[in-house]
Amino acid sequence: MKDYRPRGVIPIAASATGLTAARKSCPVKPRGAILGALLAAIVASPIPVWANELIQTRLQLQEKYRQQLTDLAAWCESQNLPELAARTRHWFHPPDPHKLYMPVLPRETNSLAPPSGVTGPAAEWHARFARLRRDQAAALFELARRAIRAQRAALAFECLLDALRENPDHETIRRILGFQPYQGQWRTAYEVRRLRSGDIWHEKFGWIPAAHRNRYENGLRPINDRWLPAEEVEQLRSDIHNGWDIETEHYLIRTNAGLEAGIVMANELERLFSVWRQLFVRFYANEAQIMSLFDARSRTGLPTVAKKRVVYFRSQEDFRNGLRAALPAVDRVNITGVYFGQNRTAYFFVSDPPDWTTVYHEATHQLFAEARPTSSQAGLRQNFWILEAVALYMETLRTQGDYHVLGGWEAQRVKDACYRLVHRNEYLPLEKLVSLGMEQFQTYPDLGMLYTQCAGLAQFFMHHDYGRYRDGLIAYLNAVYSGRDDLLSLSRYTGKQLAELDNEYHHYMASGPELSPIHSAAR
Repeated sequence: MKDYRPRGVIPIAASATGLTAARKSCPVKPRGAILGALLAAIVASPIPVWANELIQTRLQLQEKYRQQLTDLAAWCESQNLPELAARTRHWFHPPDPHKLYMPVLPRETNSLAPPSGVTGPAAEWHARFARLRRDQAAALFELARRAIRAQRAALAFECLLDALRENPDHETIRRILGFQPYQGQWRTAYEVRRLRSGDIWHEKFGWIPAAHRNRYENGLRPINDRWLPAEEVEQLRSDIHNGWDIETEHYLIRTNAGLEAGIVMANELERLFSVWRQLFVRFYANEAQIMSLFDARSRTGLPTVAKKRVVYFRSQEDFRNGLRAALPAVDRVNITGVYFGQNRTAYFFVSDPPDWTTVYHEATHQLFAEARPTSSQAGLRQNFWILEAVALYMETLRTQGDYHVLGGWEAQRVKDACYRLVHRNEYLPLEKLVSLGMEQFQTYPDLGMLYTQCAGLAQFFMHHDYGRYRDGLIAYLNAVYSGRDDLLSLSRYTGKQLAELDNEYHHYMASGPELSPIHSAAR
């Protein structure tokens, strides 16, 4: 939980268990029918003509690509290649407009090349499949450039990521995202520097000198210029003040939970950072920087940000002991993580099972607070809700197949918000919600309702009408974190009166799946 009070006063918000609700089953439509319905809906939607055209073009590209893959699968069957036919059909990913998909990118270069020794019809399939993917990637990249020129950065980066899934070796997109080819792999500049200095990334131990790999794998660990058995070193590092220091590209982590546990935390934080950086580029990069990314003559990538500090305790007891001086209430509230703005550090502890939603939530506060200069007054007097809403949205991060996924109706708090609104008529109008400062928000009589509503609103503003409000929401976030916001900021950046947004939100939530009764608990 980010500290938005003046220095010396620390707010507290406790995590809570989610609310349960069942999702009603519904008939599945054929993929072509889904895309056809989407095209028909978007043509009838009230978004501006230029935005309508961009979204319609994207849907048309998807439908054309689906048909091309269907034709290729039919050809495979005619050539008695059933496995390749199934693989071709499976490749098409029908979009769910209520979710964001960010592909898990392959590390190796030349990933579209056929395996060695493939001949005959199978070799022809590889060539056809690779050509279709490259052509689709090129079309999506051109659409991304059009979206940037139309100041639709959110749509542009969605198209970029879709394109990179099709052609992971698209050099321009890889450069935009900060990658470069190095020894047969796509690496960031930071990784290249570490590798050239003689380090390697080990899945259990993080960045270590290549020359020390055998010692690590044989159960030894370094401490005070000596190598000792891992058990002894872990005992010596059981005091957080003498804990492991783990450095990754974007984080500095101190932990007494063990080196391997620290690397698990580091991987989760880096995954969150990667998704956040692509989704919220308009928050930390200015217009000129964003435009230069898409300039063919430019060699720059996404702007860099300073490393974030995290302390990861081995137990709740250590967590409370370590924070009691700064947070006396830590013994009275059930918090599993916290971000302190005063010292720009996030604190967590090992739990079973791991509480990744809290990690994502608090680390998101940290990312927004430290990505660029921000105001100490952010959310203090009004508009506090959006700071929590965006962190709640990032709680939904999960991996599904080859994608990192955000949002969706199955997110627990979104279900809760939907049920509260539709079945209980529990809703605080936006006119009142934006007027709440931090203290008013955190002392609201039904804090659980506010948190679920914030989760629902985040889902709405990120996904309603194909993300029409997404860029406006990020501009609103920018204003709040800069201390340049007022009670009309949300209306100004979305182009709608707050009462209109209330109405659209009601319709959006009513369109979700039917839900069973829930048991409410405050966050």
